[in-house]
Amino acid sequence: MRAPWPSWTLAVTALGLGCTAGEDRPPPAQTERRAALEQVSGDVRIKRAAGDDWASAGDGMPLYESDRVRTAKGASAVVRFVNGSSLVLNEDALIGIADGKARPGADHTDVTVVKGRVDAELQDPLNQTISVGTPSATVRAGREIVFQ
Repeated sequence: MRAPWPSWTLAVTALGLGCTAGEDRPPPAQTERRAALEQVSGDVRIKRAAGDDWASAGDGMPLYESDRVRTAKGASAVVRFVNGSSLVLNEDALIGIADGKARPGADHTDVTVVKGRVDAELQDPLNQTISVGTPSATVRAGREIVFQ
């Protein structure tokens, strides 16, 4: 379905799968920073794409392609993307920073919500889009909202 109105916020809930152990290693040098963590509250952990263990996360921590972030019960964090858009991770959530293959001229963000609830906000919904994938659906929002 397509909705013709702009979307400024988007809430997505996913039920999910468990987490695997991982190690905190820095990403390869050629990987661009996709986002950073803000307003980290409670037990928030990050697993680097190239790592095997989960490590404690804090404010200002950069996020790269294929990194994962999880929040424990009572925890929360904001993921601020380089384009200014944000994703609020509520308690007991697990997300992955997708490998966004940007289209020329498009300001696009991709995330995967494996578990929990997230609230997304586009800084400029007329010129930006965000795709949120879950184990059973994909929601893309911007000038229009598309459910698949």
